[in-house]
Amino acid sequence: MIMPFDLSTLQFESRIFAADTAIERDLKLNFQKLTQESSLETNEKLFALYALAQACHHSALKTSVRELLQKSDEISNEQITEIEQSAGIMAMLNTYYRFRHFMKETHGGELDPSFNRAGLRMNSLSNPVIGKTNFEMLAFALSVINGCQDCVGSHAKTLAQHGVSNEKIHDLARLASVVKAISVLDETV
Repeated sequence: MIMPFDLSTLQFESRIFAADTAIERDLKLNFQKLTQESSLETNEKLFALYALAQACHHSALKTSVRELLQKSDEISNEQITEIEQSAGIMAMLNTYYRFRHFMKETHGGELDPSFNRAGLRMNSLSNPVIGKTNFEMLAFALSVINGCQDCVGSHAKTLAQHGVSNEKIHDLARLASVVKAISVLDETV
């Protein structure tokens, strides 16, 4: 599914578009490059932008991307909801698996057997309505901004197994980084 949208027209309220400082200009140019020239397909960019905007609490970006998604005949409201909610399930998982990583690190590289089973419900991951590869791409990008080392590695490996190129994986990581940076700057607006 490739959506016929020109992302050069994607606008949302953000101080980066005024580009009054060198940092704002850098972020604006990085955002434009990643939304217009990256290896990601348009739908992959939009899906990632929507999930990342939700995770980073950037309501203006989220609203703009949602409007584009809703214009497509190829994506259902159920899919839009899943993309949005992927930020929630990944926040839970990234937090939990970071905890496990910390516990392992502080106990000489060994995880206490009592922590082997997560005991968290994750059935929604087994059959995502946006498809497994698309969901893995979101899980990867969200894991990048949530800072879960083990999750980033695990999702990158799964994406490679699904035939996603290293270039796309790198572009997802860069897009996640830029959206987070924009969100941090816009919090002070």
